Amino acid sequence: MTEPADDRYYALGQVVEMAAIMEISLRMAFCALAGTRYAAVIAREQETHWLIENSDAIVRHHDDLSEEQREAIRSGLRACQAANRDRNRLVHEAWGKEPGRAPTSIQSERESYRIVGRTWSAGEIRAVADAILKAQRALLTAIEDSLGPGSLKTAEQLLAEDTDEHHA
Repeated sequence: MTEPADDRYYALGQVVEMAAIMEISLRMAFCALAGTRYAAVIAREQETHWLIENSDAIVRHHDDLSEEQREAIRSGLRACQAANRDRNRLVHEAWGKEPGRAPTSIQSERESYRIVGRTWSAGEIRAVADAILKAQRALLTAIEDSLGPGSLKTAEQLLAEDTDEHHA
């Protein structure tokens, strides 16, 4: 007998896709904030937490921005940080099973161990995907409002050129 499809795994795919888009958005934001053609090379393989922390450091010292603009960008970065924390919990912690199903177990060569994890519903997982999408949009909007849409267009171009060179 085949088990019915688990909608949680489809929702998890949405989280993974939104997280990848957020990471690209963070690279764009870093490039726009750093304002150098080498920023794409620096950001190329950096992890999400590095992009957030270093973008925040740049914003705090970006004298060309008003306090209001800096705070808007930092708020977007904090939203990305919170969304990434939820993504990490979802992806890296053991999931509990739905009621009536056996708990997850892991094996050594000698023993079996039951893992108790949080039970995630498909709706809760989709909420994580939605939070990621909202955070990355808030960040890019704050960058556009503060540095102008041209800054992100330039970042987009730098990242595309770096990708082409890196994969050539």
